Amino acid sequence: MNRERRKNNFGKNYREPEESQYRLSSSCDSPAVTPADYRAWSRATFRRVRDWLPPDRRTPIVDLGCGAGQFLYLLNSLGYTDITGVDLSPARVEEARAAIPQARVMERDLREALATHPGRFGLITAFDVLEHISKNEVLAVLIQAAHALRPGGRLIVQAPNGESPWVGPVAYGDFTHEWIPTPKSLAELFSQAGLVSFGVRECGPVVHGFKSDLRFLLWQLMRSLFVFQNLVETGHQWSGIYSRVFLATACRSPLSNTGMLKEQGE
Repeated sequence: MNRERRKNNFGKNYREPEESQYRLSSSCDSPAVTPADYRAWSRATFRRVRDWLPPDRRTPIVDLGCGAGQFLYLLNSLGYTDITGVDLSPARVEEARAAIPQARVMERDLREALATHPGRFGLITAFDVLEHISKNEVLAVLIQAAHALRPGGRLIVQAPNGESPWVGPVAYGDFTHEWIPTPKSLAELFSQAGLVSFGVRECGPVVHGFKSDLRFLLWQLMRSLFVFQNLVETGHQWSGIYSRVFLATACRSPLSNTGMLKEQGE
């Protein structure tokens, strides 16, 4: 009887969440980022994305879900002058503003930020953001991102890799993750959003000394073993992207009608 009453009370009190899970994620603050953290993150990320960055240092760039501003720190150190960060966490916004005063950092929903800047940005980035957006919303967000890019502009995202055999701690270590993409699923979503020239990269160890060099060599050995396992089981190696998180990019084509795509996605 008591068990049934508890079940009924739970049913009466339960309410569907009114906001998407990525809003909750942005409000969950992590420990403060140290200067050493900024430098280490920037060093690794630069080596992974340097040829995806715009050559013109005046290019407008926005980092969605910027957190404490690690990518803004990298952009500022490289001399970019028109950089914006967007995040929902007041604490993270203040941290980013203090660390990178040259950047504009807004406490704002990313969809609102994209909707108010059509065709403005030469680069849009979203590190560890898409997995916090529900499947029902993610295509609409990508369409908005495509609409906010100028012709030829680029989108870069980082996300957990559902194709990695080691993704478990990343995928399930954060309760707010809504879904886990793979290179194939992101390629399909980017295409549906009207983006072209899709590319992916692993986020494995970056060599910067003896220990990292050893880690890189061991990582290559682990990759080879997993490639062999895939070949034995399926006859092919899938995407070839096996790190726990991965980077993906695509561009807005000068010929794409993102305005039409945006209307279809609403």
